[in-house]
Amino acid sequence: MFGHPGGEVVDFVNALESCGIRFVLTGHESAAAFMAGAAGRLTGIPGACLSTLGPGACNLVLGVASAYLDRDPLLAFSARTPAARARSINKQNLAIRDLFSHITKWSVELDGVATEETICRALAVARRPKRGPVYLNVPADVATQTDQPRGDAPPPPAVTSESSDDLSAIAEVLNRAKRPIGIVGVGLDAERDCNAVRAFFATTGVPYCVTPEAKGVADESGEGFLGVAGLGSGDASITECLNQSDCLLGVGFDPVESSQEWHLRKPVYSVANGPTGFDRYRPAAECVGDVTALLSELSAAYRGTPDWTAAELEETRRQVQAAITPAAKESARGLSPYHVIRAMRELLPESTIVTTDVGAHKMLLAQAWHAPKPGTFLVSNGLSAMGYGVPAAIAACMFRRNCPVVGMIGDGGFNMMVQELETARRLDVSPLFVVFCDRSLAVIKVAQDARGIPHHGVDFAPVDWAKVAEGFGAAGFAPNTLAQVDKAASEWLAHPRLTVLAVPIDEALYTGLSY
Repeated sequence: MFGHPGGEVVDFVNALESCGIRFVLTGHESAAAFMAGAAGRLTGIPGACLSTLGPGACNLVLGVASAYLDRDPLLAFSARTPAARARSINKQNLAIRDLFSHITKWSVELDGVATEETICRALAVARRPKRGPVYLNVPADVATQTDQPRGDAPPPPAVTSESSDDLSAIAEVLNRAKRPIGIVGVGLDAERDCNAVRAFFATTGVPYCVTPEAKGVADESGEGFLGVAGLGSGDASITECLNQSDCLLGVGFDPVESSQEWHLRKPVYSVANGPTGFDRYRPAAECVGDVTALLSELSAAYRGTPDWTAAELEETRRQVQAAITPAAKESARGLSPYHVIRAMRELLPESTIVTTDVGAHKMLLAQAWHAPKPGTFLVSNGLSAMGYGVPAAIAACMFRRNCPVVGMIGDGGFNMMVQELETARRLDVSPLFVVFCDRSLAVIKVAQDARGIPHHGVDFAPVDWAKVAEGFGAAGFAPNTLAQVDKAASEWLAHPRLTVLAVPIDEALYTGLSY
């Protein structure tokens, strides 16, 4: 369990340790929640995080909200004012359960009755589609009382029914379609459904794209792969294909990952492990359940032949590549972020796990990075929360001990979470952090430029992140050329230790971005 304790939860922490659950102190509660979410995504087992009451619980909100929109299973615990005093003392006394009810699948106050059953229900709720967080509020006096095992546990939310009633309708539309396209998203079991997804597109010949959190599920080397959609980096030509399509087939597609409108302009026919509607948005037809089984049935029913030519698909991929590739590898201001990413991809083994923060580099990385299998590309995209990349990399090191882990982080996001270098050192994990140092919020400038607004509030002073890293006991380097980046990363790969590469980036060499 990850967290930052207060006096109200010291008994809880002691109980965890006494029964074999390790408590990991983090520098900030939001980092604890990010780490728990990453653990849940990598293992399928809900991660867990803990805070004290009041400010500690408020600090959990960012990471829990990220898990909610990024579909990561976790249990979030916080203390609360003692139940006996909750109606008479208002210091640090907030309606925390109500707050978390809007960013979790279930928000529960433990009252010391049937606690084991409540926890079992919370684990089940977090794991079932759509996966996500459950919040458990623990009054300080309840935490130290003897539990009453006999009693009624709070009823969990209703379970969504599986349904394949629309399968024949989806098959009929797909068979009639001349220019179908598949969109692979987060609404499936990445590890379990990966083979079925790849087999479906290889067998049917339907071209496909993915959303960022689904990278690695579909075959990114396949002849029908177009790239990453819903991203804002080099995906204009992919969007044009989606606009031309006469059948958008969502395979786990969850609109939580797209701020674009192509899924609103055209009907989407959805196969996913949970309902994908939101407010006024509904797919034209939807099957909910075991995605592997549903794709097997849909593949058997498919009789069509897509009209997309190999030349068209290749041209789309060429346009994506051209959009994100700058004319120069470097300038007097710094290196090209694209070429830094390509250098890292060529150097690092297929088993490498990459985490990214939010910003211009995330948009580029998701498009430019080849993800060979599920669980190798970790990103916050539903919430798109800055601060995610550093804690996610630390968690990945803990739960994937045999895989190299690289966090590619903008200097803005790194500044938010640099304190977690101490956490990484204490845990004796060895991620490599490649910090893109352009000293600005480059993607916000794209929005300002689009509106004709001056660049206010988006630039900051340079920081010597290599020296900062050394202050935390990490190795710190400030390479100025691609050859130096390659040398430093190669040395880390040969002899892993906690390392920060502070790479100077020329923000003008970001290409293909939109906002």
